[in-house]
Amino acid sequence: MSANSSTSELSTLEAEVIGPNLTALMIGHTFTALLIPLFIALFYFSNKHSRRTPIFMLNIVVIVLAFSVGVTVDALAVHSILSPLVPWPLSINIAIGLLGIFQTILVDLILLLRLISVYPVHHLGVPRFALLIAIPVLLKIARLVNVVIFTKELADAMHGPNAAQNMAHLWLTTPCLKIDWTSQVIDNTYASAAFLWRIRKQLASRQGVTSDEYSPRTTFAGRLRALSRIALSNFVIPALFSIVQLIVVYRNVSAAVVNHIVYVNTMLTVFGVVFATVWVGKERRRDEEIQNERAMKIDARQMKRDGSNSPSPLETWKAAPGVSASTTTDPYA
Repeated sequence: MSANSSTSELSTLEAEVIGPNLTALMIGHTFTALLIPLFIALFYFSNKHSRRTPIFMLNIVVIVLAFSVGVTVDALAVHSILSPLVPWPLSINIAIGLLGIFQTILVDLILLLRLISVYPVHHLGVPRFALLIAIPVLLKIARLVNVVIFTKELADAMHGPNAAQNMAHLWLTTPCLKIDWTSQVIDNTYASAAFLWRIRKQLASRQGVTSDEYSPRTTFAGRLRALSRIALSNFVIPALFSIVQLIVVYRNVSAAVVNHIVYVNTMLTVFGVVFATVWVGKERRRDEEIQNERAMKIDARQMKRDGSNSPSPLETWKAAPGVSASTTTDPYA
């Protein structure tokens, strides 16, 4: 009888603790390891000017937060697998969840800055510019207020009896998460539409974008290529994954599955926004190399032209004052 009870307990531990944490470890470790080369690429394809921009600084903050969350998720998963009967404090789970929400808000702030960069205020005028950014700004304020309310609910659930079960139930039933993810979908969809409309106007007018993200010498093709990649990685993909995330939540699946999907969605959003910055830096560096190569060719042609029009040193010596060119012999002839 005791053997059957032990087997049942082991099966329960494997299904409820070890299995989900092993999945979380594989997902978290994979994304965390990929953040390191992404961080290096971000600096490699940047320059002194771009490193002082708010977008670059926010990218660094987002990567640092994502790496911190990834390391914490790895450590929590390893501890849960090795010591399933001695869990870590629930405050760590709350911290991971809240940091994930703040990551998505910071990413959406980067998207707003990118949207402003292609719709500058001096092009739209103050009234139209205010209308453009009104919805994203109001949504971000609403999400911050929603995070505060959600934090209060988690803190209350953590201190009650059966805290772990209460938090899992709250995670699946609270409207705060659905409000946050719905706001994220609306924000990303709105930004995607505005950004894609800008690309459509670029294709129609074939005029460059005036932006602090791009060098003024950047070619139209390079700018359009960068804009398309930004639209795909920053706007379209996060919006699609946020919709999938909402569908999964409303299907009332287990809390572990929801955690995995939320974590993957957050990391993909981080990777998308940082990849876009890397792509912009790569395009900027490529355009600078092209411009430098063109400048060198122009300088070489100018030097060749100047050299063909000016007399050689030997001809100058032959025509020197007091020396007759007709009676002088070239010693090297």
